[in-house]
Amino acid sequence: MKKRILIVEDEAAIVDLLRMVLEREGYEIHSCQSGRDAIAAIKSVHPHLVLLDVMLPGLDGASIVRIMHEDDILSSTPVIVTSALRESEKMFLPYPQVKSFCSKPFALKELVEKVKHAIGD
Repeated sequence: MKKRILIVEDEAAIVDLLRMVLEREGYEIHSCQSGRDAIAAIKSVHPHLVLLDVMLPGLDGASIVRIMHEDDILSSTPVIVTSALRESEKMFLPYPQVKSFCSKPFALKELVEKVKHAIGD
């Protein structure tokens, strides 16, 4: 069974690129493009990993991680945060489910390595 990754990203081109790269690695990819939809998507997809942008319409990445952290079921779902704002990494230090941070633009090889490590592959 393929491991599921949920990409929460508002830029369609980035979603398409990540989908192509991660499907080639054998993962099942789901996505949503707004923070408002992220929690519902996480609950319905039950991903093995969430790739989460910080700047999203509706609800930002920090709020999503905080909601996940406070939920007994969602708090065990690993997250990799992606952002063009390197300084935003500090916001996520208190949350153990945040396994890594990837600065945009990302090096795809490095991102895939972080995904494999976070997901246990």
